[in-house]
Amino acid sequence: MQPILTFVHLSDSHVGPTRDFELYGRRPLDCLHRAVDMINAFPQPPDFVIHTGDLVHDQSADSYRVALEVLNRLDAPLYMVNGNHDSRALMHQYLDVALHPSGDPDLPLDYAFEVRGERFLVVDAYSAEVRQPSGILRAEQLERVRAEAQPDGPPLTVFMHYPSLKMASPWLDERMLIGNGEALHAALLPARDRLRGVFFGHLHRSVQILRDGITYCCAPSTTVQYAWRLWDDKPEADPDFPPAYSAVYYLPDQVVVHQYTIPGA
Repeated sequence: MQPILTFVHLSDSHVGPTRDFELYGRRPLDCLHRAVDMINAFPQPPDFVIHTGDLVHDQSADSYRVALEVLNRLDAPLYMVNGNHDSRALMHQYLDVALHPSGDPDLPLDYAFEVRGERFLVVDAYSAEVRQPSGILRAEQLERVRAEAQPDGPPLTVFMHYPSLKMASPWLDERMLIGNGEALHAALLPARDRLRGVFFGHLHRSVQILRDGITYCCAPSTTVQYAWRLWDDKPEADPDFPPAYSAVYYLPDQVVVHQYTIPGA
């Protein structure tokens, strides 16, 4: 059965201000370059590519220019989520601001788009008011999610940077989640029969959670994965897990997620 829609899920590239910038012994730009080559070589191009945050490592204009030199080679439309290492102001400057009509870098980078009859909601949980690397949603953002997540409507997908539910790891649960993730989950429940899933990043590791009929799916990092277990005091870079990304296929009655490693990175 042919998918009715396909997208590629990238996350946590952490590109630096120079082409030779390294992170944990890898060059993020080289990894991203190889990922773009792989995506462009798909026999059938994806309908779009979503990057769920931390495109850059240091919130600098130079990092965005370097990263976009590579991402602009994509043969598919690109959508972005704001991450805790990103800059809303520079994302407005360098990305397609037509998608973000407020143009105000002080406001969350929230927006929606539709492709092939499917609705996609991007939610920006970054806040300087909470300790990083955790996030939180404003009351008005939760209201927007409730308005979108009604029982009736087209199939719905939510994109975020931060995870919202517990990860079975004390370190992550204390530091990496959005503070009102339970409220977000409750807001999404009315739409669970039309909700394809909630896709996010931030963890630098592929993770899947199923709760109350809602699937939450984290993409691996295109640069470095973290090892984290119940007994870890904090996650560390795991050299045994290579850079990777996900390809997501929507069938009429199910969602299929494939993980692809990035060779040579």
